[in-house]
Amino acid sequence: MAKAALGASIAGETAAYLTEIVADINKSSQLIGEIAKASEEQSASIIHINEGIELVSDIVQQNSATAQESAASGEEMSAQATSMEELLDKFKRNKSPAS
Repeated sequence: MAKAALGASIAGETAAYLTEIVADINKSSQLIGEIAKASEEQSASIIHINEGIELVSDIVQQNSATAQESAASGEEMSAQATSMEELLDKFKRNKSPAS
């Protein structure tokens, strides 16, 4: 009888440990699910960040092109102003009373 009681006791302890193991496995599965969900959210956020960076890069390139065009226009205007000054000097010389 003592062996039967000991066997029953061991079986009861084993059942309790198995129940605890199953509970821990369930907790682990839940944590893994939460980690997977968080990873998906991070991935989506990274995609949005990359899209934003691409937009900023495009705008920077457009601004750079605009700045270059503005610089070229400024140089052209400066050259035209110099040319106008030279023409005005010629007119002034031609209109002077000493001629």
